[in-house]
Amino acid sequence: MSQVVKALGTFGFDHVALGVSDTEAGAAWLHARTGAAVFATEPEEGQWYWSAVMPLPDGASLEVIGPNPAHRGFHPIKEHLLSLETPSLLFWHLGTDHFDSFCNVAAQVGAPVERIEHLDTESPYGRRVYTRGIVGPGFRSTRPCVICWKTRPRPPGAEGPAQCAVTGFALTSPKYSALNRLLDALDLPMRAKEGPEAIALQLTTPKGAVTLSSPGIVFEGAGALAKTASLWLRYLGRTILRKRHPG
Repeated sequence: MSQVVKALGTFGFDHVALGVSDTEAGAAWLHARTGAAVFATEPEEGQWYWSAVMPLPDGASLEVIGPNPAHRGFHPIKEHLLSLETPSLLFWHLGTDHFDSFCNVAAQVGAPVERIEHLDTESPYGRRVYTRGIVGPGFRSTRPCVICWKTRPRPPGAEGPAQCAVTGFALTSPKYSALNRLLDALDLPMRAKEGPEAIALQLTTPKGAVTLSSPGIVFEGAGALAKTASLWLRYLGRTILRKRHPG
């Protein structure tokens, strides 16, 4: 594996995100499905999401991500989460200790790192400091995001031994060739296959073999504007309804 990606487990990812419409309910669903412990975090101040964590071997994790109930305002991914009827794999992150080098490698194969954020927040169990970005152009569930942790506190209990292991990680995409060029450049072990946008994670768990498989989402090019507009109208409708019927 290349020096710009931290080698976390067989497939190299830092975490895979399981999108849900409600974080507590999603964590309970994942626990019931796998029999493994899932640990809730505290929502980060000002952020649109709220996470819970299921540890995986070698420091990787499966992250349950739902809307932050305290967040006000529009965010397209938050609005997408609110529309989910069942948990759905949403995206995945690679970890790096060399953020600028990662950006340079990705840019060389036509995958610029976009929407870079530097975050520094306090939690009840320590300070969280990290830089993250979306590997573009635009957003695809199958294309990795990137994160560089400076300090990464975990909720109580989440530092214990992982109860689940990853046995498979599969990506399919109409743009599989471009994705494979990126995976090659980063010296990652997995390869995408041609097909509809989709992502799958296979686990061994206390309840046996479990596969989580979901259609991916895409915010890219002209289609991103139409999709964002549709989500905005959903948000606007909910906002009007809430004002008419508070509580």
